[in-house]
Amino acid sequence: MTSRHERDEWLMVQVAQGKREYLETLIRRYASPLLTFIQRMIGDRHKSEDVFQEVFLAVWAKRQQYEFPRPFKAWLYAIAANKCHALGRRRSLSITPLGEEASASGTTPADTAIATETASLVTSAVAQLPTQQRAVVAMRVWNGMSYADIAEALDRTEATVRSHMHHGLIAMREFLQPRLNPNH
Repeated sequence: MTSRHERDEWLMVQVAQGKREYLETLIRRYASPLLTFIQRMIGDRHKSEDVFQEVFLAVWAKRQQYEFPRPFKAWLYAIAANKCHALGRRRSLSITPLGEEASASGTTPADTAIATETASLVTSAVAQLPTQQRAVVAMRVWNGMSYADIAEALDRTEATVRSHMHHGLIAMREFLQPRLNPNH
């Protein structure tokens, strides 16, 4: 279990007091999951890296607004979702496969090709979702966030988040089913 001094919330309190070195710990801790979330939201690997940096610049700039003991993860993802949403208003979503799923444990070239094609289809299915559904699905499926944390991050009720998840999964299933099982 994480000690009190290593918890995200304690680290963020230190950051709020201007102790920049604690921000580095949070950046390292959230680098992979947050970057994955941003990539799923905007669909562009290179732009995702820029948005990731913008998110942590915003964390630093808004450090005084953090309210302990609010879960840091939900606060961070709220900032990231807002940055992605703002970017989406400025440009249309480009769909590029993310590739992480393609590196699954398939050992043969055929397995790798199938994994790559499946990852591309899933990426396309996620990209087709409305912004709120896409955010909920990404936070829940790939970042393992609870419905309560997602609701806090998106400033929605838990019931609304569950509804977005339900409708998002239905839409993904409708998109994927004819592509993955063309004979059915």
